[in-house]
Order: sequence, then C-alpha cells, then structure tokens
Amino acid sequence: MFALCRIERLRFAVDHAHFSGPIPSRRRQTVPNRNKKRRRVSKLKANDYGIHLLVGIKGPRAWKVTIYRDGRTFNRLFSFSRYGGQEAARKAADACRDQLLLAHLPKLSRDIRQRIIATNTSGYPGVHYRCYTGIAYWVARTTLRNGSSVTKSFRVEHYGYERAKELAIRERERQLDSIGDYRSFKVVEGERRLMQLMVENPALEIAGV
Repeated sequence: MFALCRIERLRFAVDHAHFSGPIPSRRRQTVPNRNKKRRRVSKLKANDYGIHLLVGIKGPRAWKVTIYRDGRTFNRLFSFSRYGGQEAARKAADACRDQLLLAHLPKLSRDIRQRIIATNTSGYPGVHYRCYTGIAYWVARTTLRNGSSVTKSFRVEHYGYERAKELAIRERERQLDSIGDYRSFKVVEGERRLMQLMVENPALEIAGV
C-alpha cells in the first residue's frame, strides 16, 4: 500500500514538473539572409538637383537622374562600367538632367493659381464665400512663394452680395499681379540649377525666370 502511494507521488511530481515548465514557442524563427543584395540611393548636395549616386553592396556603381513633372517621372541610369568610370558617367548624367530640365519646365505659378479646386463654389480661383457668427464675407486669398498667404475680405452687409464678390475678384487679381510670376519648382534646388543654366547660356529665353 505504501509502495503504491509512493509511486503515485512520483508520477504526480513528474507530471507537474512537465506541465509547469515553459512551453516551447512554435513560432518559426527566420534567419536573416546575409547574401541578399542591397541597393541604396544616397542624396547629394543642393547643386546636384535630380542626380543621385546609386550604391550597391560593392560600393558606388552608377548615377541616377530622376525628374518629376506633372505626375510623370523621368528616370535615366548612367553606370560607371558603361560610361568608363564615375567621372564620365557623371558628365553624361549632368547633360541628361539639364536636357530634361529645359524640356520639361514646371508650370508658371500664375497658371497653377488660376486652377479651380474641387471645393471652390465661387467659380473664381482664390475667391470664396464665408459666413462666420452670422457675418458674411467674400474673401480673396493668395498663397505666397514662402508659404504664407495674403487675405482680404469684403463684408456683404456693407457692400452687398454681388458688389462684395466683385471686389474680392478684383483683389485676387491685384494679389497675383503684386507677387509676379515664376516657375513653380517643388524644391529650390531645381530653380537654382535653372538659373545656373541661364547664366551659362545667355541665349536661353525662359518665361517666369
């Protein structure tokens, strides 16, 4: 009887030790693939607009030209092996970038500002109707080159609905005339490169520069 009780205690101890221990994880461990080739693009300084150095696992291997215009992307690759070295490939990339830049100039700022957005209800870009705390206005607003804005409002109660709207439209035109026109580059480096090209080639005549 005592021997049977002892055996049962041993069984309980073994089973308890088995189930109370840590449960091994069934999650599959992934081993990083160190042989997988990686490619990265390093950005250069401001005067290298649209040109990046392409670096592989063995080091720099090509120059890449990338120009974005009106929803389109222009990509060109200039490998060191094909053009006979890094310096020669860079000269070819510079020439290609300049050609693309002149062939696909950004739109003029005035043309962009004259587009009517989906939320516009006045029928005139930069002019909208506003009613705040029971006071109605027609408002003329223009975003400046530095990101700030110029705004002027005309109270409907004072001028009347149609007259206030007319004054807002005129004010919007005055705002556009006061800030001038220019090429709308998304980054300042593009504008700087275009200015350099005009200095290097005085015969170039480009509107909005």
